[in-house]
Amino acid sequence: MEKLLSFLWVTALLAACGQDQDTATTKVAPAQEPKAPVTENEDLVANGAKLASAIDDNQTAEAEEPKAPVAKNEGLVADGAKPVKLAGGYKFTEGPAVDAKGNVFFTDIPNNRVHKWDVTTKKVSTFIENSGGANGLFFSKEGDLFACLGEKRHVTSFYPEDGGEKELLADQYDGRPFNKPNDLWIHPNNGVFFSDPNYGRKDLSQDGEHLYYVTPYRDQVFRVAKDLKRPNGVVGTPDGKTLYVADPGQGKTFRYTVDEGEEGILSGKKLFTESGSDGMTLDNKGNLYLTMGTVKVYDPRGKKIADIEFPEKPSNVCFGGKDGKTLFVTARTGFYSLKMKVAGAGFVDLDAAIKGDEFKIVISCIKEKLIYDIKEFTTRTGQKVTVIFKNDDYPPHNLIFVKPGTADEVAALAIALGAEGFAKQFRPDTDKILWGSTMLEHGQRATIQFTAPAPGDYPYVCTFPGHSIIMRGVMHVVK
Repeated sequence: MEKLLSFLWVTALLAACGQDQDTATTKVAPAQEPKAPVTENEDLVANGAKLASAIDDNQTAEAEEPKAPVAKNEGLVADGAKPVKLAGGYKFTEGPAVDAKGNVFFTDIPNNRVHKWDVTTKKVSTFIENSGGANGLFFSKEGDLFACLGEKRHVTSFYPEDGGEKELLADQYDGRPFNKPNDLWIHPNNGVFFSDPNYGRKDLSQDGEHLYYVTPYRDQVFRVAKDLKRPNGVVGTPDGKTLYVADPGQGKTFRYTVDEGEEGILSGKKLFTESGSDGMTLDNKGNLYLTMGTVKVYDPRGKKIADIEFPEKPSNVCFGGKDGKTLFVTARTGFYSLKMKVAGAGFVDLDAAIKGDEFKIVISCIKEKLIYDIKEFTTRTGQKVTVIFKNDDYPPHNLIFVKPGTADEVAALAIALGAEGFAKQFRPDTDKILWGSTMLEHGQRATIQFTAPAPGDYPYVCTFPGHSIIMRGVMHVVK
């Protein structure tokens, strides 16, 4: 990447001129008759919801007549929603994670595989064989699949296209291998938090079971929590300011404040709830979903607002699908879904957004990647659109909306500015440009406002010389 950045900087110039922390270096049985989901305050599950089954071609599971979940108000679960068994016949499912398209990936630990549920075909297929004991999964903003490999004792990333191993993030701490990395979450700055309990091994490799953090540059690993008994599930808020860590060894879940730096420093440890968890996720209302026998839902204050039973005991959970409004649950031998009214944390409620009079979105630059974190979004003709553009990268960037099919032309015109480029913010005088920001330095932000035009696909690009090759996205405008 350093070479790429250097090349792009040279290109631009030519065009213009004619907490204390320890630190170390890195390098079952068939499903039984399901019980009805039960909500303690009856705030989640829709009236009349039933269990359905949609088994993929490669897996087997028996569809049984389920009992209907009971609820009086439909606060979070979609009206008439039916829990669906998507696939079965596994040994122990875990680690669900969603990619940018809404596809959901999950692991079958004893069978040493990673599987993929396709958001378009609704089928499950094997994505990785011989996964190294993959457990927890999470997708980076770049689209790479990160995984805790329990048997290999390290944290790594895979290519999203073919499942080939891409990058080893961490395999040791203080000269010793990890116990058995379990679950992970990627911070907005690209740093990685992961838990390292000791399930299934006779002896500890480390001096305890701790929580670790891999820096964004992958050059260091920090031990960031040393007072946990057996950490497991871990998830953070989209803004990166809050981290939740489940400690089933203590039967508790804790909440931490994450320091703004790049060393993963945690402070302000607070007990969130007297319940541990295997896995966890957040919705876009800030509710935390824990898996401990059932799917337990807690509001941001730590009050339990629902306790949902599934046919098999859940191990982990995430939101996915195209709109982020489907709850996916790994549970022993099965893989399940439940339609929701709320979306997962970080998802934009597209239905609500398109129907409203105003549309607002935040687009950032991914550090050292020369790409936007949001590569496409949808709005409606006539909406008042507000785009907040943030430059979290180190080189200067802008965000320019152009007419359909003109991104390459505008980028070429920006390069042709030559010595005038910097003075003109690399924004050429052309009617192909519709709206956009000035060139922003690291840490700066700009607000772009306009009324959504006629239906069509409107590209947005960074016009700094060389950046437009990969730094672009598209705004879909519908009627």
